Amino acid sequence: MKEARRRPAIQAADPEALTRDELRRLAKAERKLASPDRAQSVGGQREIQDLARRHGERVEGQSLAARLAETSSLALSRGEEVRSETVRIAVPQFDDRGARAIRHGLPAYRQETHTRVRIASCGGLQLAFDRGDLDGGRLKSERLLDTGRAYGWAYETTASLKTPARNLAPIGGRSPLRASGGPQEAVFAAGELLRVFRARLTVRQIAVLDQVCGLDVTIRAAAIVLKADPRTVRRALVEALAEADANRRAAKKVTIGAVSGAESA
Repeated sequence: MKEARRRPAIQAADPEALTRDELRRLAKAERKLASPDRAQSVGGQREIQDLARRHGERVEGQSLAARLAETSSLALSRGEEVRSETVRIAVPQFDDRGARAIRHGLPAYRQETHTRVRIASCGGLQLAFDRGDLDGGRLKSERLLDTGRAYGWAYETTASLKTPARNLAPIGGRSPLRASGGPQEAVFAAGELLRVFRARLTVRQIAVLDQVCGLDVTIRAAAIVLKADPRTVRRALVEALAEADANRRAAKKVTIGAVSGAESA
């Protein structure tokens, strides 16, 4: 039992794929794991697991980058418009024991920079605008487009916190280019904005906004997912964006009124 406990829980499949720093960390962690001291052994096992996770993320990122390059090449050969964008998403911070890090009584986050390859000619919201699917409502299509983009930002920021893998459909995540500490304000602002947008919306309207604005799928693809007619989805999209815009304007008026009242007092 002791020998089984001292044996590394995770072995590197290909040591040649590890960097020099990773090899040194692995050797140090294995020595800790073989220690008769239980605290040292548990610490070594945790370090090996963390090393395996980081290595797997790097390999997955390299594979994903190759797939994104192939997708871009195929789209360009079809005459599609391809855009490569850099986005920053918020991810939770964890301490050495794997627990959520807390800063000033609030969950701590950090920002990671990821690359997103977007086929602009096939994007859900932009394509709906270009085809005139946002026309015919009580608001201009340009205003609905701006509201949809703001909803998409809020959705992406909050959706990135649901899973450590952060496998968002419109985002091709590579290894982080850079990271900065603690963007709690951006995370909470996105959640509050999403709450304001969704106020008084029906479940179907929220689902349509999540698909077209959040996940950037086309109206036809959203109709397949929601098992609805594309014309019904288009109508729900226009109505939901108009209502979301009204919700945001109403929230701004309430905020301005509260600030004015506090200043006069």
